Amino acid sequence: MNIIKITLETTCLDEMKLFYHEVLELALVEDFENYFTVEAGSTRLTFIHSEQKPYYHVAFRTGLEHFDYMYQKLEKLGVLLENEHGETSMYWKGKQLYFHDPERNIMEILERPNSANTSIEGFYDIGEIGLPSPDLNEFSQFLSTIPNEFAAVDPSFRFFGGNEGVFVLTKSGRPWYPLQKRAYISPVTVEIASEDASEHRLYHPTLPYKIKVKPKWKSNLLPVYQVRIARSTDQWEDVLAFYEKGVGLERIGSFENHDGYDGVMLGLPGASYHLEFTRHVDGHPCPAPTDDNLLVFYLTDQRAFADAKERMLSLGYHPVPPVNPYWESRGVTFRDPDGWRVVFCLGTGI
Repeated sequence: MNIIKITLETTCLDEMKLFYHEVLELALVEDFENYFTVEAGSTRLTFIHSEQKPYYHVAFRTGLEHFDYMYQKLEKLGVLLENEHGETSMYWKGKQLYFHDPERNIMEILERPNSANTSIEGFYDIGEIGLPSPDLNEFSQFLSTIPNEFAAVDPSFRFFGGNEGVFVLTKSGRPWYPLQKRAYISPVTVEIASEDASEHRLYHPTLPYKIKVKPKWKSNLLPVYQVRIARSTDQWEDVLAFYEKGVGLERIGSFENHDGYDGVMLGLPGASYHLEFTRHVDGHPCPAPTDDNLLVFYLTDQRAFADAKERMLSLGYHPVPPVNPYWESRGVTFRDPDGWRVVFCLGTGI
């Protein structure tokens, strides 16, 4: 699995932003009042302001030259952590070092080969995130829908995942190496991509952990993580009602007043492929380009097809004749408030 994004909490947002952007030299890609996001190679790392002091372990991966550069920089700042032998530069399958960030989290840098075989300067990605729990067997079972290459050989510590990315599972109260400060549970949201997993979300019933799993894009030419089809509208309420109440799409996200824009994301059915509708404070209409521009939903269940059609009719949406007669014989076409067309098609598609 690849770790795509991690969201953590912090009580010192400004100090953390300065450290991760200026000291670790990670690109600042989002900067808002209550959170910021930096980019470590192919992984995004977000810190959200919190009043509760958290405690985390995260490992960054990089090449030899950048490792040595970071070692010298962190050594001058006096934030490197010593192991039981008084060493700050260690070796496990490659060079490794540990350091404190301003929140006093135990962070790690690992010198490793670049498995992606792409030219990346600086950090490749985040390869590890620590997840303490009181019962590792129960927590491993919770994660069981995610492919795992590692055997469970220790009741208090284990890896879960694969060589491209791992969850470091440790029993609550067990110290994070190389210090003796005991691990405790803090909120974590992780997004991962895996070739062997379907899209789903895991929300632990008692621990503050959220894990979003997405299938890895197969194309090497364009390794896409997510596809969004976005358009604006001046008929905000009507368009959202059409797609949520009529078509039946689930709202998976929203935002307000981002540079004058409000937005709502609707899953197709999940976040990997989704629609986004926006409106601007000054107005921004988006009429349909032609009557042949279609959003087609293939339904294999006759009852589901009939229910979808009946739901649209009950809300006052009436079928319209398609331009292409192919759709007339295979489904039913509706026109949304902006003139864009949606087809319910009875069949399996390609």
